[in-house]
Amino acid sequence: MPRPRVQVYDRQKICMLSSLFVETLMRAGVAVLEEIGKAGLARVTPPDSVEVSLISDSEISLVHAQFMDNPDPTDVITFPYGSEGEVLISVETAQRQAKELNSSLEREVTLYLVHGILHLVGYEDGTESSRDEMDTLQEHLLAGLPGV
Repeated sequence: MPRPRVQVYDRQKICMLSSLFVETLMRAGVAVLEEIGKAGLARVTPPDSVEVSLISDSEISLVHAQFMDNPDPTDVITFPYGSEGEVLISVETAQRQAKELNSSLEREVTLYLVHGILHLVGYEDGTESSRDEMDTLQEHLLAGLPGV
């Protein structure tokens, strides 16, 4: 099985993110996909390639309105395209949540990445029980990442 590829693009100007963090996020995405594959956790075939875009609230609001009829900003939106996947992360939302939770911006963005990848491999969070299951798995995967 070929190693999954994760590419991260910082497309927002709200918050300066270091190139080191962007690189770390790419490695984290690969590690999460590999762990999901190794542990047999995927409910659908995992993508071979994931493109992650770090964007602003205004940009994610447009996508949220267009595809989900909700004009409010959200944390993460995913799009599966067969062997490829796309994850959109609002850095502004991550920044607010990190402040509210007394957490780091980097941890919050990484959490959103893990959450998005779980959606790409078939997990949903529409009910309380599915949300609890996803939260537990997400925390387990996050804990396995260095420096998070």
